[in-house]
Amino acid sequence: MTPPDDPEPAGQGDHRAPTLAFWLIGVAAAFAYAPSFSGPFIFDDLASIPDNPTIRSLWPLGPVLSPPHENSATVGGRPFLNFTFALNHALGGTEVWGYHFANLVIHVTAGLALFGVLRRALGLVPALARRADTVALFTALLWALHPLQTESVSYVVQRAESLCGLLVLITLYAFLRASASTRPLGWSIISVAACLLGVATKEVAATAPLLVLLFDLTLVAGSFRAALRARGIYYAALTATWIVLAALVASTAGRGGTAGLGVDVTPWGYLGSQPLALTRYLGLALWPFPLVIDHGGALTYSGVLATAGCAALVLGLAGATGFALVRTPRLGLVGAWFFIVLAPSSSVVPLLDTMFEHRMYLALAAPLLLIVLGVETLMGTRARPALITLILAAGLLTAARNHFYRSDVALWTDNTRHTPANARAHFQLAGVLLARGQTAEAITRYERAIALRPEYVEARHNLGGALLQSGRVMDAIIALEGALRLRPLAASYYLLAGAHAQLGRVDAALTAYDAALALQPAHVDALNNRGNLRQQKANSAGALADYETALRADPAHVDARLNAAVALLSLHRPAEAIAHCEAAVQLRPDYGAAHWKFGDTLLALNRPAAAAERYREAVRLDPSLFYAWANLGRALAATGRLPEALAAYERALKLAPDWPLIRLHYALALEASDRPHDAAVQNAHALRLQPDFPEAATQRARLQSRGFAP
Repeated sequence: MTPPDDPEPAGQGDHRAPTLAFWLIGVAAAFAYAPSFSGPFIFDDLASIPDNPTIRSLWPLGPVLSPPHENSATVGGRPFLNFTFALNHALGGTEVWGYHFANLVIHVTAGLALFGVLRRALGLVPALARRADTVALFTALLWALHPLQTESVSYVVQRAESLCGLLVLITLYAFLRASASTRPLGWSIISVAACLLGVATKEVAATAPLLVLLFDLTLVAGSFRAALRARGIYYAALTATWIVLAALVASTAGRGGTAGLGVDVTPWGYLGSQPLALTRYLGLALWPFPLVIDHGGALTYSGVLATAGCAALVLGLAGATGFALVRTPRLGLVGAWFFIVLAPSSSVVPLLDTMFEHRMYLALAAPLLLIVLGVETLMGTRARPALITLILAAGLLTAARNHFYRSDVALWTDNTRHTPANARAHFQLAGVLLARGQTAEAITRYERAIALRPEYVEARHNLGGALLQSGRVMDAIIALEGALRLRPLAASYYLLAGAHAQLGRVDAALTAYDAALALQPAHVDALNNRGNLRQQKANSAGALADYETALRADPAHVDARLNAAVALLSLHRPAEAIAHCEAAVQLRPDYGAAHWKFGDTLLALNRPAAAAERYREAVRLDPSLFYAWANLGRALAATGRLPEALAAYERALKLAPDWPLIRLHYALALEASDRPHDAAVQNAHALRLQPDFPEAATQRARLQSRGFAP
């Protein structure tokens, strides 16, 4: 029962309406969004969730409330958003369905909050009070099921938009409750708290105080002076949230180069692009096709006339809104809602991307309310069947759209189909194809992205990596050098070094690693690989220096530890090598190569029995380690277990029949087993593989002196 100091809006006496809204919006939205639950993380999800170290623990709160803003992390400067992802992670790790479920709950709650806002606001308009429940319910249902909302709900990281929208709606709802209450303090506190959490979720929450003031002026107080007189402290608290927002925005350094004066577009140039964006938003509100997750960094214009037409339409709507605010303020409020909510992303403050569909999340309520009111006015008693049909169609289209979110390949393929000139969409499709092993298709997409945008450094870099994976090393070098001519990147130098190394160009590879490390001195893999090349050139001291530098940056880098052990063995310091091997085995006890290198170190220390145990563990974990099999043979031979040693050599030769050193050791074990003829055969094979093999030549002379020759 509603308390007497907080009455129902005028003209509304049906207490069943909120319950009906709860069930209808909840069940319908669950049906429409269920297909997306099996979908993967996509696009900026990756940097903000699985690759975000600050959400992996809820305590201490410091890191959670200081989210990263680099590398496309949407959580930057948005601590409350990051906190919700940390909650998700605490409950289910990186199980994607849990994040989708949380997004659906947020969206359904936002739909209910919109219903509450509209129900109370319309109840304050005498001409609409009797229809307030019906209009609010139909509008909220259509809003919750509209296909344009899928990006804000099914694209996980765009919880930023849906959660912010929910908090703005709670701010408004709590204001309306407070304005109707004789004891407004509690609702006022809830309103300010929601606004504060909103600005800690996304910058669009800066519009909440303006929306509240507009609601107050048109529906409650009637004038600016009356609003301030009645709620001055409340407005002071609301506007104080802008200080928090300013501090959060400043902490992101232009959102990592995606917003503000740091992006490659002027404020006036960005403003000039927004009439087309706003026109497309309105078009998608009326006819939601085609929907794509990425329209590209800048929209393409269809010509001067089309551009002028979009500008005229937007200016006309803005002028009509201003006129309505003066003459019929309650109607003007609807248009003002649309323009105010979109103002942060459609103003002179440039953003990297001209438009994203998720920016319409909260603004969509305005045109949908007008549609519902228009249908009811024009169709009278036939309005309800028409609106129900419209809502059902919206739900089915949303369910169909959500099927694309089940597969990142399907999502980006559809995106490139509808925006064939969008280089970034081809780039993203190439990335997901490459992750699935479809290297040839990925290369084609990277090449298409470069053809569309020749200065696309990331596409050239990734093309180089894909070409390396496909074995096209020379083509990879060309692609990587093209990327480096545009922008020197440590990652590109790193791949270039690997390409040169594959071709045996050790000096060129070392030069490229030097360049990578000059740009990124703590690039652990580059240090490790440069050490390997130095070791290859018999510079064990230089190699060891690289490995030790790598380990200072990342003490858990197992390969650097094992390679440091090899370098120490070359420098005749096996006792120090043991410490690295022990650490490597502790870090990765299931890594066969760690046990193999540990065995080599023990063998160098003349502890063949202990070495044999390590080799056995190595080949148990990874039976393909032919050198571990061969060295197991050496260790067993050193302990006099010749039959077992021969069996180990035979396993090694099945895996690497053309390795001369293994042939030699096998021949030596056969000779020690009193099988000189078989030893001579294996010795001859070793010399055919490597004619200048001195140890093999020595054994051949010894066997020939005994009368055994192949």
